[in-house]
Amino acid sequence: MTQKVLDYIRKQHMLTGGEKVLVGLSGGADSVALLHFLISIQQKYSLGLVAVHVNHGIRQEAGEDEAFCERLCKEWGVPFECRRIEPGKLAQAKGAGLEEEARTARYELLEQCCRECGCDRIAVAHHANDNAETMLFQLFRGSGLKGLAGIPPVREHIIRPFLCVSREEISQYLWENGLEHVEDASNQDLSYTRNRLRAQVIPLSEEICEGAVEHMSRCAGQMRDVWEYLNGQAKAFLDQNAVSEEDCIVISPEKLKALPIALQREVLMESVARVCDTRKDISFINIENIRELSDKNGQKDCKLPYGLMARKSYNELRIYKRTGCGNSDQACRTGREELNSSAHRGCNEAGVTKETYLAPDTYKIPADGKIMLPDGNSFIFQVLSADIKNENFNNIPQNDCTKWFDYDKINDHLLLRHRRPGDYLVVRADGGRKSLQDYLINEKVPREFRERLWLLADGSHILWVVGYRISMEYKVTRETKKILEVHLEEKANGGEN
Repeated sequence: MTQKVLDYIRKQHMLTGGEKVLVGLSGGADSVALLHFLISIQQKYSLGLVAVHVNHGIRQEAGEDEAFCERLCKEWGVPFECRRIEPGKLAQAKGAGLEEEARTARYELLEQCCRECGCDRIAVAHHANDNAETMLFQLFRGSGLKGLAGIPPVREHIIRPFLCVSREEISQYLWENGLEHVEDASNQDLSYTRNRLRAQVIPLSEEICEGAVEHMSRCAGQMRDVWEYLNGQAKAFLDQNAVSEEDCIVISPEKLKALPIALQREVLMESVARVCDTRKDISFINIENIRELSDKNGQKDCKLPYGLMARKSYNELRIYKRTGCGNSDQACRTGREELNSSAHRGCNEAGVTKETYLAPDTYKIPADGKIMLPDGNSFIFQVLSADIKNENFNNIPQNDCTKWFDYDKINDHLLLRHRRPGDYLVVRADGGRKSLQDYLINEKVPREFRERLWLLADGSHILWVVGYRISMEYKVTRETKKILEVHLEEKANGGEN
């Protein structure tokens, strides 16, 4: 077993030499074997070791387990630390909920101790059986590829050297080295999901097919390889094609649909993860609901966990927090008067919209006409013919108050409004985008002024940041057939624009 684990450590690049390793020590068979193993290779890898025991305070024997770990570390000459979970932190959790709460609290304390002790790695004793149990549990609950990939051998600075060996191999290692350990009576409690898998499902699977645990663990590794590839492709796609800003991500439905279905799903899952910082509780059904929006015409939306919303609107698919407009769902249902207030700009029952209700500082654009602003300034809109363009192509207005746009490229209902999450411009001739926020920061526009800037918007695509630049996407070319001319007419005493 020793050689098998050493090979696995090298293959997974867990240790290079000279690291200080924090070892999670529960006192159970697996963690005792792991600490003993790391001591055995300590000189070979020039390792510094610290053992930490987390006392959950759940069982009556918790104090005895802590004392056992402390004695063992003293006998083996390993620095020992103990961390205790705050009383009552797990009091409200039961069954699978208790498992999850205890796990979260345990890792928080391990991370805290790692920082305090100046360690480079945290070593925990998960093994192949744990990996198989995790894979089955995720399969039963409807997880995707990432869940089926099981437990990662390395996650940031957490390493799992025993993930390549079975529970039986660890038991043999303990017997050969005469190692004592404590037994956790809660492992026999079948109200816990993992205990039922461990005591009932895994033994039955080995009866059906000898080596089932090894096969499942190997399959989990293959799933991880597939998921890591897909996830890398999804991240590259989003980096090149999506606009992210302030709890919102916007992508093109057409570009999404051009991808293989498996990659579409991973792009959407990664998009959700970027907005809410987690994949937990985002189901296959949630992802499929978003994906199906891409095939629907007009404006459609669906709600997601964590207060998220997915919305398809003509040429964009937006995933954002429903609170991103500065209000709660309840506040959005309080009626038209509040919806038209500055604090609830552009909201309806489904979330952010640009059509149903328009705030006083949001205006639909007429093809020809004039919009008067409260400050006395006005915008004049006029659609010009191709003849005008041909006669004046070399004299396209370059001043800050008059702009020409390719009218035929406008996809959505134009709005004159202030900024929203997900706004962007095309800043390069090859279609390269930049979020509005990044553009304003680069232009050193003061933060307090950004919210008051007027924008000419086609969905989330900004045609014109008034007083600054226009989007390359809408520039007039020799192929332009119709021109939208927009002129800012400032009041005589110089109103704000």
